[in-house]
Amino acid sequence: MVTIKLPRKVVFVLAAIVVLVLSSIVLAAWSTSGSGNGYAKAGTASALTLNDASASTTADLYPGANGSVKLSVTNPNSFPVRITAVSKQAAGSITSDKGAACNASTGVTFTNQSGLALDLAAGATSTFTLANAVSMTNASDNTCQGAVFTIPVDVTGASNAP
Repeated sequence: MVTIKLPRKVVFVLAAIVVLVLSSIVLAAWSTSGSGNGYAKAGTASALTLNDASASTTADLYPGANGSVKLSVTNPNSFPVRITAVSKQAAGSITSDKGAACNASTGVTFTNQSGLALDLAAGATSTFTLANAVSMTNASDNTCQGAVFTIPVDVTGASNAP
């Protein structure tokens, strides 16, 4: 049996050569790349739906005062929405559940609301209160006592995705 003693420097040099050979084998693997197009498609927004919120109204409206308006809004979209404005429909008339005498002279007016930040989750329905958005003048007919007023409005909103 013959024992060969190698100096330490030789062992390190041989180890370095082995590492270089192995790394060159790894680097010798083929690489490739490509170019082309990727695709994405935007969804389509659906209109918000306003629901009957008359059952949740509070009797805080009387001649010479301001009151709150309740809105129940459904967001059918797959993304959250922030409602930023509520305005009375130009062609719509404010009516009551008390009939013709009250409807002829409700004395009720709606103040358009802007700068709102009413958040509505995707697929959700929420009820919002617009404080002091409606007022009643002293011209209101006596039959309007206890009336629930229907105010045709439009809501404006935009996607509120994070």
